[in-house]
Amino acid sequence: MSAKRAKLGIIGCGKMASAMLARWLETGALQPDEVLACTGSERSAAAIGQKFAIACGTDAQAVVNDAQTVLLAVKPQMRAGVLADLRARPGQRWLSVLAGVTTQTLEAMLPGAHVLRLMPNTPVRLGRGLVALTPGLTATPADTAETRALLAPLGRVVDIAEPQVDAFTAVAGSGPAYVFLFMEALTAAAIAQGLDRQTAALMAQETLLGSALLAQEAGRPPAELRAEVTSKGGMTQAALNVFDDQGWSQTVADAIAAAVARAAELARSQP
Repeated sequence: MSAKRAKLGIIGCGKMASAMLARWLETGALQPDEVLACTGSERSAAAIGQKFAIACGTDAQAVVNDAQTVLLAVKPQMRAGVLADLRARPGQRWLSVLAGVTTQTLEAMLPGAHVLRLMPNTPVRLGRGLVALTPGLTATPADTAETRALLAPLGRVVDIAEPQVDAFTAVAGSGPAYVFLFMEALTAAAIAQGLDRQTAALMAQETLLGSALLAQEAGRPPAELRAEVTSKGGMTQAALNVFDDQGWSQTVADAIAAAVARAAELARSQP
């Protein structure tokens, strides 16, 4: 693809990889000519290439050959098929965003590679993401430091031990979906009470955003902030009583447990 090796090669340029790439290009952390990518079809490769003005094809080994660092961002269930014929260069840095797939598994499939596991969430597109960083046994301190610097424009980077990555994924990685679900429900409830859709959506969005920013600035437990908004016998208390009666907290706990269990299933789905 190029005589000079690109800084980053991306294998699988779906929603998450695209969100990360968009932020890197937007902030100047990477230039278009420093990125190579590949997807599963010529049609999607052409679309990605045009969208980001990068070189994008369908040959994964060509990306591996020409990139200093490789970002592996295919679906976890596809890893065996994608990696079966790939050969990493000795000492080449590989960053994986595959849910449920451990660094040890990837190290066995990519002999000689320096593997680090990442788990970002979609707010990385705005630089407000949260990214877990988990170096594998083959990763060096330099690999970790340089990866942390690459991830900095995406948001906050946190060190997570391998056994806790699935829990992080269930809470932070999947978390935006839960927030959007609550936003959707809050909007629908407002509409049911007679508000127009535009106003209802604005109320849900700004209430969630403002509350999150307030919690971040206050640096206090959410329970304390909730208590400050809740007057005994008032409207808020009436609403919270319904959440309690419906087992809101247990539902959230069960949902997170289901996500963690699914990660384990994904890990077992392919060798």
